[in-house]
Amino acid sequence: MITVEEAKQKMDGVVVPLATIFKDDADRSLDVEATQQNVQWMVDQGAAPGNTVFIAVGSGGDFTVMSTEERKVAIKAIADVAVPNNIPTFASVQSTDIRTTIELCQWCEEVGIDIVQMSSAYYYSILKDDIVDWVNEVAKHTSVGFAAYSHWYSGSKYDMTMDVAEEILKVKNTVAVKWGSPDIGNYLAGIKYFVPRAAVVNNGPLSIYGHQLGVKAWVSHVPNFYPAHSIAVHKLMTAGQYDEAQRVFDEFNLEYGKIRAAITQHTAGEGVFVKPFMKHMGRPSGPSRLPSRDSVVTPEVMGMVKDLMDRADSIVESAQVSG
Repeated sequence: MITVEEAKQKMDGVVVPLATIFKDDADRSLDVEATQQNVQWMVDQGAAPGNTVFIAVGSGGDFTVMSTEERKVAIKAIADVAVPNNIPTFASVQSTDIRTTIELCQWCEEVGIDIVQMSSAYYYSILKDDIVDWVNEVAKHTSVGFAAYSHWYSGSKYDMTMDVAEEILKVKNTVAVKWGSPDIGNYLAGIKYFVPRAAVVNNGPLSIYGHQLGVKAWVSHVPNFYPAHSIAVHKLMTAGQYDEAQRVFDEFNLEYGKIRAAITQHTAGEGVFVKPFMKHMGRPSGPSRLPSRDSVVTPEVMGMVKDLMDRADSIVESAQVSG
């Protein structure tokens, strides 16, 4: 089983919720080859240990609209690229059926993934002891590492409280925390509490400040279509050039956030707002599965995508890394 110290060493860099690609056929079937090609492309573009962490088949990978077997196939396809390149990789094992979560944990062990993310329930009401008992039961059946996950933006809208996260940290498998909160006080309190105790992934809005507080890993979808920007930001943070990192981050992400909002105010999902950028950049992207609706990506939105990506290189090239 991976240790906390090993997990801390691995969780360094931009954490990328990898897109899962579906074919443009009647069934929107899983495109394993294109999914794997995109991961390999990120490696070829500079994704490496120390600047990148992958998330296989998470929310950004549309796990919610995939069968268990599809999830397993996609996880293995991603692991087959990530593991030989030593890129740390999370995998999503969220489910409302504990048997599925256990099966996916055991599969991740088999294909070489060290850590899984397991959110609290997202259909039933959230109760502390339900969450804690769930995690303890899963731990009886697997030695894969766990990341406690405050998935507050799921259907339940449950903002994990500190006492629940503390209980999950007591489970032998738990070596990491993927932390975010809509409450800024809870968000910062969690970061400060967990940094000495686990590998922490910043899943909140303050990527640069979180790094200053000791969180070396931070979430962004951007490397799915433009790894150079996130790698440049992380290099600046690692060098301690936080003002410059914030400038480079903001010059891209403020406009990127507006484009995301133009899509997500009309349809739900995460892959649906990444794939227009992938398509523009010439990457295999494929269609979305319902309920995400690609029809909301209008020519106007694609024009916004083009305008941002036309100046993306100049933003990255302006980064001044000293030393």
